[in-house]
Amino acid sequence: MKDKVINIAANHDDYTAEIKENLINIFKKYGYGYFDEFNKHGELNVTIGGDGAFLRAVRESNFSGIPFVGINTGTLGFFPEITPEDLESFVVNYVEGNYTINNVNLIESEIVSHGSSKKTYAINDIILKRKDMKTIHMNVYIASNHLEKISGDGLIISSPLGSSAYNKSAGGSLVYPSLKTLQITPLSPIISNAYRCLDCSIIVPPEFEISIYPERREDYHIALLADGQLIEYDEIEHIHFRTSKKVIKRLSTGTFNYWNVIKDKFL
Repeated sequence: MKDKVINIAANHDDYTAEIKENLINIFKKYGYGYFDEFNKHGELNVTIGGDGAFLRAVRESNFSGIPFVGINTGTLGFFPEITPEDLESFVVNYVEGNYTINNVNLIESEIVSHGSSKKTYAINDIILKRKDMKTIHMNVYIASNHLEKISGDGLIISSPLGSSAYNKSAGGSLVYPSLKTLQITPLSPIISNAYRCLDCSIIVPPEFEISIYPERREDYHIALLADGQLIEYDEIEHIHFRTSKKVIKRLSTGTFNYWNVIKDKFL
């Protein structure tokens, strides 16, 4: 049986530090200890901050199977559902078992380079650009069918949860979080007599794999950003994207309403 210990990963600003201290004191009243950041013996991961704090904690835990919940002290905050005013009721609900655990599917990317492959995962999105930020040319395949050659600044592969992030700013569609889809959104696609490609996003069902073949030249160095984390590659042959069977667990006390969040944050 796991110890009654909570992992707490928090931003470092003064307000967040105050909320963290309050949370620790409330959990102590109910017999819980805590770890700073992540420990595999914790029974719950609590992040304090915004979406960035949540995503960072998930990645630094190596996509742990321990459930995650976020307390929002940031600005946008789609992942953290608990407000600082509701700390006591959140802890009471947690102690009494008044919560649900939902699986969140990850984006899985398999990068093939020099004949070997490496997998990288993301919750929100994976972005492909050239390292030197020049125009990139990429052939896009869906379920092994060639769709188009995208030419432009790059592209975004986003999850439903990530559809409200960079994807939305780039003109992509909002996708309800419970849907298991991937979305391809081009970044500033070039549309001319020389280059013809779609200027809209494409939503792909989970059973279809997306494959990207970047144009291969000596000066092509690809920058891949997984949830904002930069990974650089030379001589990428191709990349496969799929809805992963790997998941993280997200704890909810039932207070999260997607449509209210969309209205509050964007309208």
